[in-house]
Amino acid sequence: MQVSINWLNEFVDLSNIEVEQIAHELTMSGLEVEGIEEVQPKFTNIKTVKIEKIDAHPNSERLHLVTINDGKENKTVVCGAQNIQEGQIVPYASVGSQVLDRKTGEMFTLTPAVIRGVTSHGMLCSADELGVSERNYQEEDGILILNRIFPNVGLGEDVKDVLGFEKDTIIDVAPTANRGDQMSVIGIARELSALFNTPLKVNNVEYTKDLSTKDFEVEIKDEDVCKYYSIAVLKNIKIKPSPDWMQKRLLASGVRAINNVVDITNYVMLEYGCPLHAFDYDKLDGYLCVRRAKEGEKLVTLDEVERTLTTDTVLIATKTEGVCLGGVFGGANSEIDDKTTSIALEAAYFTPATNRKSARSAGYRSEASARFERGIDIEAVKPAQLRAMQLLVEYADAEVAGMAEAGENVLPPTEITLRYNQIKRILGCEISADKCINILENLGFKKLGGNDAAAKFAVPSFRAYDVTREIDLIEEIARINGYDKISPTLPNKSQMPEITIGEKVIKRVHELMLSAGLNEIQTSSLIGKSLLDKFKMSYNEEGAVRVANPASEEYSMLRQTLAASVLNCMKYNFDNGQKNFWAYEIGRTYLKVAEADEKSSGVKETLVLEGVLTGEIQNSKWQTSSKLDFYKVKGILENLFEDLEITRRIKLVPFENSPLAQTHKVFHPYRTAVIMLLGKQPQPIGYFGQIHPTVEDKLKLNQEAFLFKVDLDAVIAAVKENVPRFKHLPQYPEVRRDIAFIINDTVSCDDIQKVIKSGVKQNIFKGSDIFDVYQGEHVEEGFKSVAFRIRMQDENATLTDEIIDQQMTSVREKLQKAYAQISFRE
Repeated sequence: MQVSINWLNEFVDLSNIEVEQIAHELTMSGLEVEGIEEVQPKFTNIKTVKIEKIDAHPNSERLHLVTINDGKENKTVVCGAQNIQEGQIVPYASVGSQVLDRKTGEMFTLTPAVIRGVTSHGMLCSADELGVSERNYQEEDGILILNRIFPNVGLGEDVKDVLGFEKDTIIDVAPTANRGDQMSVIGIARELSALFNTPLKVNNVEYTKDLSTKDFEVEIKDEDVCKYYSIAVLKNIKIKPSPDWMQKRLLASGVRAINNVVDITNYVMLEYGCPLHAFDYDKLDGYLCVRRAKEGEKLVTLDEVERTLTTDTVLIATKTEGVCLGGVFGGANSEIDDKTTSIALEAAYFTPATNRKSARSAGYRSEASARFERGIDIEAVKPAQLRAMQLLVEYADAEVAGMAEAGENVLPPTEITLRYNQIKRILGCEISADKCINILENLGFKKLGGNDAAAKFAVPSFRAYDVTREIDLIEEIARINGYDKISPTLPNKSQMPEITIGEKVIKRVHELMLSAGLNEIQTSSLIGKSLLDKFKMSYNEEGAVRVANPASEEYSMLRQTLAASVLNCMKYNFDNGQKNFWAYEIGRTYLKVAEADEKSSGVKETLVLEGVLTGEIQNSKWQTSSKLDFYKVKGILENLFEDLEITRRIKLVPFENSPLAQTHKVFHPYRTAVIMLLGKQPQPIGYFGQIHPTVEDKLKLNQEAFLFKVDLDAVIAAVKENVPRFKHLPQYPEVRRDIAFIINDTVSCDDIQKVIKSGVKQNIFKGSDIFDVYQGEHVEEGFKSVAFRIRMQDENATLTDEIIDQQMTSVREKLQKAYAQISFRE
């Protein structure tokens, strides 16, 4: 936003302050100044002259020989303009003067010229050549006729002074998204008032007479898009150029002057930060409403573009048709023109979120929408409208016929208590209570009361959505007082950083996965339904966290599983010739469990480990490694749980008996296991198994692939960090005994190990391992032959054969009792 220093001076005295200091203080307080530019004419040494005589050029039909008088002498100039007449006072550039090239826009210096055989002593200048065409001084092309605009202009005067190029400086500021109040001259003046402790001078216009009218009606049909809407009816308007001082202000702010009505609405928008819009009253039907557009509804805007609207578009409409994109752009069917005699002046408060959506849905962003989407001051809307009405009465000869309003333009009061001791605690520096109060009052906060310890302040309407807590008041004090005044200090105590148990577990998982031959991958957190369907995966529709404006349907929501992403990565590598692919990813999944509020996003994030394996990691041509199968994946995960010391709390259950079998169609039903975490309430924390053959066929894989998942949040919660303790090495030998038997093949290894453990005294039992499983010849169908090695050791004495035999007998008895259909092998 470009702001004139002269304009700012009307509201706060900056006469004794350098522009560089103003820019520095604004930037340090949070309002970045991107540039500083002095206002200067784009010409030099241009004087006013009178056209005394116009003769035809002897060698050209379209050129003239113009005799001019600068008050001292007469000169002859060759000119081709068709709008010149004798007696006019026009700008004259002599040899050596600088003007703009109409084609390139660059300044150039006039040199002596002979045109069609006649010497021209300089040139007469148009508005383009002086760089003032945007001021709309005249409608026709040609030389700028000065005495039409300035009736009392004399001869030989400097055109720079005639056109009013007063000394001014423009600062270009960039307000942040949360500071809509800084998108106005008054808002920036208020900041400077606080920064330099200078009074702010704002005199709002007030009308004492009743402005209500029955000739016009307004209505807000969708209250979520607009909180306040007002129309002021002004009649007997005269459309003409706006006053010169107003055009200068607009041009300095980067806004093109058009006519008095449009210029006044733009002027007030820049001054108050409240956009206004003028309708041609006679093109309306005495009624306007604010509503959402219907899907597919159309409107031709002022740029003659037909726009197709959606339900996100905010529309201002008559009883029969839309006439304006609310807070964004006017409609061509209600545009004011040279024949306009009455206008309906709109002032409104459109809610920031809906205005931004409306602008995006229409594909157009304007100066008005840039302010509405940041949030304007709702209590300044009516004062801005009254200010525009005052200017229209003064500069457009308007007569106020009345005003129609709908909605509320007053916010409920917000009061915040500021404790002075909190300022020292948070900022680390002393700021006196009087200075804190002075800063806040200069910023528009009103002190309601207080004592030596605290004070209560009312938040002004223009900061209602930005300042809501005590810490916000402290931030205001800090930035105006100056962040550079906060002395840097070191912490009182130095504390060594601590690595959390979660970080340790994740680090160990990475190490174990890499040592097992898996490579780490990272995939996007965004996913689409098409990818889930590709791998026969379902998702929670109600719990989906969707992207409001996705780049494509493939990235339309946050993932609820990593499985589809890692499988897609495996498929991509396989298609590109990488048949051996072992990879894992540690990432988060997202599930919406509640509506978002100020304290919570309502989204549950879970850290998970997922991996995919296909092919052989050892690809030697002369040495054959073991084949990748279910048990190899099982071994990788068992090593993980054993290393994290949670093996005792892990149990594997058949996939076909789990509810996951109904939702995870990607798995082979009989070569998949569910990982259960035991506790008071056992819970599934993952799974692993082979990809279903139908999915493998669909993906055109000619080899088996395996997938696994582990909930790392649950694992981290289950891991206990134990302090290592010194323990003497045992002095007595360990004894190992083997036991083999035939048992029903439905009995699991874990169950057998539990029975074996119960049969041995706990003080000498060191564990048991299975080392052989056999099914086939000499073993009845439905049974299997298994062999276990039992390890025993007494730390205080050597185990005798008698004790060992007693323990083995106890194991056999326990197994016999637990499993009736069992036969021991010698």
